[in-house]
Amino acid sequence: MVLTEKKRILVADAEILNLATLIGTLKDDYHVVVAKDSVEVFKQLKKNRIDMVLLDTKLPGIDGFEICRQLKADKQTQEIPVIFITAQNSFTGEEKGFEVGAVDYIVKPFNAPTVTVRIKNQLKLSAAIQELKRLNQLALDANPNTSLPGNNSLLNEIQRVVTNKEDVCVVYADLDYFKSYNDTYGFARGDDVIIFTANVIKVALRVAGCADSFLGHIGGDDFVFVVPTEKCTVIAEEISRRIDLGIVEFYSAEDIERGYVVAINREGEERHHPLVSLSMGAVDLSQRKKTTALEVIDICTEMKKTAKKQQGSNVLICKRH
Repeated sequence: MVLTEKKRILVADAEILNLATLIGTLKDDYHVVVAKDSVEVFKQLKKNRIDMVLLDTKLPGIDGFEICRQLKADKQTQEIPVIFITAQNSFTGEEKGFEVGAVDYIVKPFNAPTVTVRIKNQLKLSAAIQELKRLNQLALDANPNTSLPGNNSLLNEIQRVVTNKEDVCVVYADLDYFKSYNDTYGFARGDDVIIFTANVIKVALRVAGCADSFLGHIGGDDFVFVVPTEKCTVIAEEISRRIDLGIVEFYSAEDIERGYVVAINREGEERHHPLVSLSMGAVDLSQRKKTTALEVIDICTEMKKTAKKQQGSNVLICKRH
């Protein structure tokens, strides 16, 4: 069973009793970090991944309203939902709270079960909004041939798993001898091979229980997918098996019988090109920690080039520390 990580809530209040009350209310369901003034608020935001901020309006230094305004003006923190929990019970205070970007305004003394439900609802709403934004970005970035996420989504996903230090493998898959196939059979048939390849990877991910894993199409005949480290080899082998079995459907009986395509190069010379296969280069991030998406892509590209030296579909995984 996969356990969902608890959300992390930052509680900012100058009064120890108020902090203790909120900690007691939230500690069973969330990770709670605290701040007693504006300086500590920004320190905690830099130190921790924060999912929600609970702010008093009156804090030493910058008041809660100005803190919220600054959070909403910063691209790094503007998506974090802010709830004011304050003794300032006035229409002007509540109006100002929403004006600076808060999602809720709760007046002390509060009812603990009610506060818990309101926090839970705002976290669910925030997660839904982020998912809608993600899906919209994927749609805008989608490859027109396969409808899979493109370059920007790929870079964002790799950077995310690198930043979060997730135990995953990033796999770069590239069709071999695809140009000679296009030259012989035409671009329309070539597009069919690309769609076939995308579907093979999708099926292999689903069979392995990884249907939700990231799969991107970065153009041409290149794909990238991200899977749990322990399932990478099984998935790659299943993809290789399905590619080698199914690719023959895209060739003439004559080419299948002889096992290669005959093509004439620019010099008028006859060349023999093997049937299309799939080479995959991967990096195991559970063993090799990197800091940027570009570093990961460079290693995958190196592995893929080496994999291409072998016949047929195959994978080469970099597990060096």
